[in-house]
Amino acid sequence: MSSLTFPPIAVIADAHFHDLYGDYDFGGIDVGGRKMTARRLTDTVRSTRVFNESYHALRGALDEVVTRGIKYVVLLGDYSDDGQIATLEALRLLLGNYHRKHGLIFIATPGNHDIFGPYGKHHAKRLLNPDGTYTIVASVGEFVDDDADGMVVTDKMYCSGYPAGLLALPDIGFFRRPSDLHWETPFGMHDDPAKRLYSVCSDDGVNQYQLMDASYLIEPVAGLWLLMIDANVFEPRNGVFAKGDAGAFVDSTHAGWNALLKHKRFILQWAKDVASRARRGGKRLLTFSHYPLLDMLNGTAEDERSLMGETIATQRTPTDEVARAAIDAGIGIHFSGHLHVNDTALVRQGKDYLLNIGVPSLAAFPAAFKVITLEDMALKVETASIEHLPIDPAINRQYRIEINVTGKKTGHMLDAANYGDFLSEHVDQLVVHRYLRREWPNDMARTMSRLNLGDLYVLGQCAQPFPLEDTVALIHAERAGKTSNDYNANAIEQLDSIPVLSLLGDWYRLRMGSEMALNRISPARLAAYRLLIEIYAGSSALEIGGAQGKFARILRMMGRYLSDMPSRDFLVDLTSGSVTRNIDRPAY
Repeated sequence: MSSLTFPPIAVIADAHFHDLYGDYDFGGIDVGGRKMTARRLTDTVRSTRVFNESYHALRGALDEVVTRGIKYVVLLGDYSDDGQIATLEALRLLLGNYHRKHGLIFIATPGNHDIFGPYGKHHAKRLLNPDGTYTIVASVGEFVDDDADGMVVTDKMYCSGYPAGLLALPDIGFFRRPSDLHWETPFGMHDDPAKRLYSVCSDDGVNQYQLMDASYLIEPVAGLWLLMIDANVFEPRNGVFAKGDAGAFVDSTHAGWNALLKHKRFILQWAKDVASRARRGGKRLLTFSHYPLLDMLNGTAEDERSLMGETIATQRTPTDEVARAAIDAGIGIHFSGHLHVNDTALVRQGKDYLLNIGVPSLAAFPAAFKVITLEDMALKVETASIEHLPIDPAINRQYRIEINVTGKKTGHMLDAANYGDFLSEHVDQLVVHRYLRREWPNDMARTMSRLNLGDLYVLGQCAQPFPLEDTVALIHAERAGKTSNDYNANAIEQLDSIPVLSLLGDWYRLRMGSEMALNRISPARLAAYRLLIEIYAGSSALEIGGAQGKFARILRMMGRYLSDMPSRDFLVDLTSGSVTRNIDRPAY
């Protein structure tokens, strides 16, 4: 088949759409006669995604899709802020408008932020008042915030469960459409929610449920099958709960495919049958779900556990059993979101392979989506950035009013020239307001905040382990006892100008963006990082332990982020699974 047979497809993950001008029964802020319902910047700098900016980001991405002449758009879950009733209605209208005006056809899979269990759950959000204070807008009056300047209780803030949360968006693939050449679910040809149920039970046997699964197979154009897997898993907890209590279920956030193997194994049995039929029928098959099938952090999980203990990222890392099960089911190419990372991962099992293409979020660095095109025996993948989008002056003005009230330090976020600058600065603020406070051990956070790269250069050449709590003093003493002949003076001078916290910001940019992060790191800083990575890799720092061992792990992780597989624009050989980055030989 030629590439003309299959049109390009846009794959958008984690849009986290917040309706900036939505009706949440809240007065909001007057902007030219419109009512703006804006989230706080104070909350944004503590969140792994931005909130208000998602309103323009999704529109900007869809406008780019239209400009490129693309018709089919996969929404890879977390298409909404938090599945609120009012938000889903606004999203329905937005997507419907792009369908009517531009002919876009949406094909979606749900994420953990879009829907919750069979009954849904309550939400509360802090929305800005015109004077920079905030009001709590919640679906129930039980939320308490003594610093809020008021409270609004409205059903519009409630996150629905299955099937209500899907029925709110009836035209994005969850239900059969006349234009679909083929459409089925693991349960047959029915799209009736009542005929798409599976049984699940708590480990103590007390709580048993019939839950809906939203997976489906769709043939949007002749010969192309898209397997859309609902990998949300809401595992019942042990104990006794009242009907409708969201606490009766474990949130799907950390569950993903690890939990799917336990509670929704029928999905893999169905996927295996689909793959077999696709081969026999000459169909091209691509698979999509919100959650990754492979480790998308370059094999750094053990180093991360050693440094920080069990983190959100390590909890979300799929086991090797997941990869084996997926390969056995015939899944070769899989697209995922959830982690907000731009990355590519590959495993092989005999002659079979599994390639997981991680799609970044529109609401976090590096803000991009994928454009995929099936060619003869290859898959072309392009990453389309939306970092050029302008800053909304109305949001920026309100942020400044807020900061005048709170005194919150937000770095250079409000001076950003465009969306890409805003998100890059957001990463630096996450280091300060989230990561160091919530993920890194206190002693490590204190030490990193007081060192520069010149200090790490010296530390990497010390043969005795430095206790972490004494590291700063010991490095300074070590440096005081040396002359300019003991170290490369020019190198030290350049390294001294870069704080370790700047390295940590770039560490997270590379972790999230892979290749997409490189244009945000100056050549001088990149050279400094590579120098330290080389020094620590060639030393005995890991064996020495102490502070040396910890920084050796940080730098080894950074090295793996830098030496990652192609993740921006690349070709996949569908026969071998090999990935190339604009070169003739396979990169992996």
